[in-house]
Amino acid sequence: MAELKEIGEETIKLLVPRDLVVVAGHPRSGTSLTCQLLESAGVKFPSDIGPDRYNKKGYYELSFAKELEKKLIEEAMTEENTRALNRVIQTLNEAGTPSGLKIVIVPAIFFYRHITKGDMRAVFVFRHPADSKASMLRRGISQFRLSWFENNNAIIAAHENIKRSIVISYETLIEGKPCIKRAFKKIGFDVDLGVIRKTFRTQKGSGMVVTDDEMKVYRKLKDLEKKSCK
Repeated sequence: MAELKEIGEETIKLLVPRDLVVVAGHPRSGTSLTCQLLESAGVKFPSDIGPDRYNKKGYYELSFAKELEKKLIEEAMTEENTRALNRVIQTLNEAGTPSGLKIVIVPAIFFYRHITKGDMRAVFVFRHPADSKASMLRRGISQFRLSWFENNNAIIAAHENIKRSIVISYETLIEGKPCIKRAFKKIGFDVDLGVIRKTFRTQKGSGMVVTDDEMKVYRKLKDLEKKSCK
């Protein structure tokens, strides 16, 4: 049953996703590849952003959902954002079930967790901070709304609060390691590792300097990945 959201004198019925699967991670961390894996297992990702030289299979994103991510973490549930959220959910529900949503501003996932009361599945993807930053620069992205540290630290909190969730690294994904199948089966998906191509790799072993705090988060995420892959 839908929730009711009170805004001023108007009551807006907040739609609820039927069977939501979220892929969340910092840009250039393997989120699109993760969507491909889930697609191989039957997840439907509505998208209006096509492929390009950097993501030849497409971005698996809705432009209006991507814009909403920014507004949600800045303004929370304003009337405009509530209506926009309903538009996203309606699009997801019309796509069929299970439906997938890709999020690159990780804290925005908590709004979806709230409306589903935690009844959702999530895959969190991370990448070594040096390689992630180098890949972003190569892509022409010098700045992002949240830093690598903020976004990836939010993964830890989100994983703690979403019961049916796993944490996977870009490095493990790109190698197509068998443990990936074990991890995805924990949330009910039998993925086809055949969709992975090592030629998808955009950066490896960058010498960019990273902070101690970033490495602490990276090591914590690696520990969570080990638990997900058991």
